Amino acid sequence: MKRVRQCAAAILLVVVAASLGASLLAPADYATQFREAPNSPPSRQHLLGTDALGRDRFSRVLYGTRVSLLLAPAAALISTLLAAVVGGLAGYLGGAWKKAAMSMTDLFLSLPWLFLLITVRALLPLNVAPMTSVVVTFALLGALGWAASARVLCAGATAIRDSEFVMQARASGLHGWRLLGVHIIPNLKPVLLAQF
Repeated sequence: MKRVRQCAAAILLVVVAASLGASLLAPADYATQFREAPNSPPSRQHLLGTDALGRDRFSRVLYGTRVSLLLAPAAALISTLLAAVVGGLAGYLGGAWKKAAMSMTDLFLSLPWLFLLITVRALLPLNVAPMTSVVVTFALLGALGWAASARVLCAGATAIRDSEFVMQARASGLHGWRLLGVHIIPNLKPVLLAQF
């Protein structure tokens, strides 16, 4: 497993290095049009060909990777934080809070949020800056992707809350937010990392 992890890290480092060096590696700027060669197949001049407007696809992939590498982890972080608050607290508090939170999570999972995402993107003005459009899209992805992780975190928090070492901590006089901060959250870190 260690070898697979090292290979994955190496591939990710190559992708990050390529995106950071896009201005050096890209044969043209991402918006430069080669009007004489629209929809051209891959060649020496255009490694991945060109699109319908004659823009080099390889250049666009390199420059687009920067945005994805920056905003995808940000969306995942937003999602994980929301899942930790909803699912973690539901599992820790239990009872009516858990029922309400899990009912809300089930409702959230059953709705087709992709249509909301497409609608919001379509309602943005046409003259909005591209970066604003991308940030809004990724913020929506982060805000809409928490529900499945919340269920996993709720189950994890419930298992930890009912464990013997937490019962021992309660018997020793540790309660409330201190119990949550000292025992529950540190033991949920592997689950949070996996959900991220």
